[in-house]
Amino acid sequence: MNSKDLYFRLLRYVRPYTRIFVLSILGTAAAAATEPMIPALIKPLLDGSFVEKDPYTIRLMPVLLVAVFIIRGITGFVGSVAMNWIAHRVVMDLRNAMFNQLLALPTHYFDDHSAGNLLSRLTYDVSQVMTATTQALVTLVKDGLAVVGLLGWMLYLNWKLSLMAFLIAPGIALIIRVVSRRLRRLSRELQELMGHLTHVIDEVLQGHKVIKIFGGQDYERDRFHRVNNRVRQFSMKLVAASEASGPLVQLLAVLALGAVIYFASLQSAADQITVGGFVSLFGAMAML
Repeated sequence: MNSKDLYFRLLRYVRPYTRIFVLSILGTAAAAATEPMIPALIKPLLDGSFVEKDPYTIRLMPVLLVAVFIIRGITGFVGSVAMNWIAHRVVMDLRNAMFNQLLALPTHYFDDHSAGNLLSRLTYDVSQVMTATTQALVTLVKDGLAVVGLLGWMLYLNWKLSLMAFLIAPGIALIIRVVSRRLRRLSRELQELMGHLTHVIDEVLQGHKVIKIFGGQDYERDRFHRVNNRVRQFSMKLVAASEASGPLVQLLAVLALGAVIYFASLQSAADQITVGGFVSLFGAMAML
């Protein structure tokens, strides 16, 4: 099953909570809308207050900045709490449905599948799927709208410098694509290992009398240590793959930033960009 089919299946479980879902989307979208307002207010704040020393701007800009952050905090809180409420409700509904299905399965199914894998699917996999799904939805709504707003402000402010900064976008997209594929593969393998680890624990708990009678403690201890060590190794691979993208993206961003600062300095010398405009553009770039 691909990601698209998975989302559509999960939407069936979200449908009973449509009102809360709409509230979470509205809150998240409103929080995203405040993102481009911050660099947009920086330009008049610096140019009007520190350069032109306009009394009206000096009084107004701090109030507007505080208002934007208050709105951002309230709407972000509402959107996040509502989305997590839905996620936990759907996890509960999924577990109930899976447990009901588990009770109705024939005996040979339990013979063909280990108890550890079944336990892992019921406890670990369900929560992981919902966490990934809600995070993807929040990212799509909040980050998507914020990026569109920030890009629009950057192009409006100085399209030449903005296009120069956009040159790194293909490289960043490639890095994210490669890292995402590796993360998905490692996550699947880690889930299988967690199921194996749970299976080993379950076998020991179920057969502890037999293990003591035949003196199998050393064998079971070594088997558990091997599986547990593999879980650690794959967890570290997952961490390494996740953290590797950061320095690479930062390197590309610093190269673009250096070029933007150089050409912005040339424009400033020619009175084509103000201090407030440059700081606002730089702030919008940093928020992307």
